[in-house]
This record gives sequence, structure tokens and C-alpha cells, in this order.
Amino acid sequence: MTSMPSRVDAHCHVDLLNDWQDAVNRLERMAQFTLAVTTTPKAWRVEQEFARNCRYVRIGVGLHPQVLHERIAELPLLERAIGDSRFVGEIGLDGSPMYKAGFPDQVRALRRIFSVCAEVKERVLSLHSVRAVGPVLDLLEETNAHEGNAIIFHWFTGSGAELDRALSLGALISVNADMLKTSKGRAHACMAGPERTLTESDSPFTRSHPLVSGLPSIQPAIHALAECWDLSASAVMCGVERLARQYW
Repeated sequence: MTSMPSRVDAHCHVDLLNDWQDAVNRLERMAQFTLAVTTTPKAWRVEQEFARNCRYVRIGVGLHPQVLHERIAELPLLERAIGDSRFVGEIGLDGSPMYKAGFPDQVRALRRIFSVCAEVKERVLSLHSVRAVGPVLDLLEETNAHEGNAIIFHWFTGSGAELDRALSLGALISVNADMLKTSKGRAHACMAGPERTLTESDSPFTRSHPLVSGLPSIQPAIHALAECWDLSASAVMCGVERLARQYW
């Protein structure tokens, strides 16, 4: 009897769920590959200690660009923590109007983060790149952080040309059902294909991934990709799991 493939949630804010400790334990028992991103290195320290023995739930050390202006003093903590964490995220740049004033600080911080990753290597990075895909790609090339590390663009919203550039650097994308409701999102998933695409919920920030018994469902992304790629849901799950196992 063939076992059911493991589900994959490559970008989820588990610490924002009610009773996140229980969520971590249940996701681990489900054998669901989960990248639980954090927004500050102080939060990562607490969660990493709790999940240190997990095989499937990985805690990413992050410093979200939207909170960087408030947490810039934690950047040295993040740089040191990268040495202890295979997974790094959520990090990146946000070029939205409300974060424009702090964008130069975002760039300086990300350059430092990428430089550390380029030095230590063998890290898995989950990147935020809203209205800033080009600058993120520029920094990857400047620091060579894409060499020897796995780069995952979470909820990619750039242009086709920018995605082509990201793919040429070896990057992956992680997609959720909200993203795949748009023609642009579906086009990006088709362009990246099964070899470069992981599923994500980005819970609790998506509408299409409801909580089921307190846990975000990844099924909507699986079914949306199945329709996009004209594959069965089982085939999508097998392919995504196979890809995830390379990094977990």
C-alpha cells in the first residue's frame, strides 16, 4: 500500500496562530514539511528552542522588512543567528509606499544578511519582495548569496522577466492559492514549473487557506496548482514533497 505524500507549507507564520506550540507539535506529528518563518530574531530564539528536535517543522530566523525600522537594533542578532539556523526567513525588501522612507535601511540590512549567508552557505532563504524584486535580485548577484544557498521567493509578484532572472540564478518560488487566483500568479507558476515550485499558505495572511481545526490548510494551493499544471492533486503533492526533501 502506497503511503500518502507529505504536504508542504514553505512559508507560514505559525507563531501568529492561537497556541503556536500546539500547532508545531501537531504539524510535526502530521509529518508536514513546514517552514515557520519569524519576523524578528528574538521571536526565532524562543520558537527554535521549542522546536529544536523537530524533523518536519523548521523555524526560520527572520527580520521582516516591514518591521525593520522598529527592530534595526536586532540586525546583529540575526547575523549571529544565521550561523545556528539552516532556515532564514522572513527577510527581504518591501517597496510599498508606506515603507518607502525606510527602504535604504532595508537595502543595507539585506546586503548584510545576504553577505552572511554567502559566507556560511547551505542556508534556505524565504524572501519577501513586494514591489522590490529587482533590488532583491541585484543584492543576490552583488553578494553571490544565491551560490551555495537555496533561494525561495515567497508569493512572487514581479514581472515575467524578473522571474526569468530569478530562475536563472537557481531560485524557487513558493505559491499560495490567493496568488494562483490571478492570471499573473498562474503564469508565474507555469513558468517556474514543478521543478522550481513549492506550496505555501502564508497563514494567517491569506483568504484562501482557512484554518482547519486550528491549522492552516495547504490543500487550496495543491488544488490550484493541479489545475494550473493539468496534473492530479496527488501528482502535485508528490512533486512538491520531492522538492522539499532536498532542503529539509
